[in-house]
Amino acid sequence: MNIKTLITKQYATLDAYAGTGRAKELLRTQDAAVILEENKPIGVLTAADLAMKQHQLVIDCLRSKPAVTCTELISAVLNLMKTTGNTVLPVTYEDSFYGIIKQGDILSYLHTSHEKQKVALLAATHDLHSPIASISMLGTILKADPALNKHQYLIDKLSQTCDYALVLIQDILSTEQSQNEALTLQDENLDDLVNECTVSLSDKLESKQLILSKQLNCNKTIKADRLKLKRAISNILWNSIKFTHPGGMISLSTMEAADNQVLLVVQDTGIGIPETIRDKIFDKFTKAKRPGTAGEPTTGLGLYLTKTIIESHGGTIEMESDGETGTSFTVLLPAESRFNRIQNGNGSKGGKADGEMTH
Repeated sequence: MNIKTLITKQYATLDAYAGTGRAKELLRTQDAAVILEENKPIGVLTAADLAMKQHQLVIDCLRSKPAVTCTELISAVLNLMKTTGNTVLPVTYEDSFYGIIKQGDILSYLHTSHEKQKVALLAATHDLHSPIASISMLGTILKADPALNKHQYLIDKLSQTCDYALVLIQDILSTEQSQNEALTLQDENLDDLVNECTVSLSDKLESKQLILSKQLNCNKTIKADRLKLKRAISNILWNSIKFTHPGGMISLSTMEAADNQVLLVVQDTGIGIPETIRDKIFDKFTKAKRPGTAGEPTTGLGLYLTKTIIESHGGTIEMESDGETGTSFTVLLPAESRFNRIQNGNGSKGGKADGEMTH
């Protein structure tokens, strides 16, 4: 989109030979003023100009600003403002002064546009859930009909597509809601949360014959939104499951870390993450998404949502991979006292035994 609808044509003006005192007074309420010499625009003045070039007359305070045209793209104008350090630029049309464009107006428009798009996306997502669920149910009914045995491949494809669509819908809803909903923090034992996530994914581990090694030695209480943090941990574990070949190994470990933090490490012996996409894996709708080793679909939202949740808890997540022999995710979270824990409050619930092995 170009900037034409965002151009301001109703602007304050000042004579080029007016004193700077008058300019300062005007710019207390205006983003900029168009400077006129013999009633012709010769430049745009901002408060930043007055601060950088302190003179007695307005004309001496003017700084050169690149002019843009009405057809310039919003992204190009924002980039020009960034590189030149100007928040207001003059706009020309057919080589004549046309108006001014303000950074604040552009950002306000983009914010409003983003909110509208988000509302539309959530509405469409909600509307799609029911019909897709109905199609999935129909697939289940068809699969049970012996007369349709020769069409089982197509019916299975139908079910897989519906399952993927439902997962994508849930990921979109979770992603958008996580950015707006406040955390419901309570005392949680990190080891317990991690263990619950492994139990919920046990069927996935078993279906790929993966060995899961757990060394849960933290036994530390943290302040967490239980459902959200479990979602983040499960996403990391599910990522390792998807990209590890059958018979491979996934290790989970927790421990206390420096500066009153707790550490969670998820390491696998999977296919790794190529260097070309490592800096994109946490992007929203990332282009780095790939099918799993057994063809598991990926929405491109899982690790973005994971990072969002962990950072909302005051933590960090990092990834290491050589691109060939597996991947390691490291999560650091603040322990409970970092959230101003009330002394003598709820204690921890106890951890799991060291060295537990499951299939």
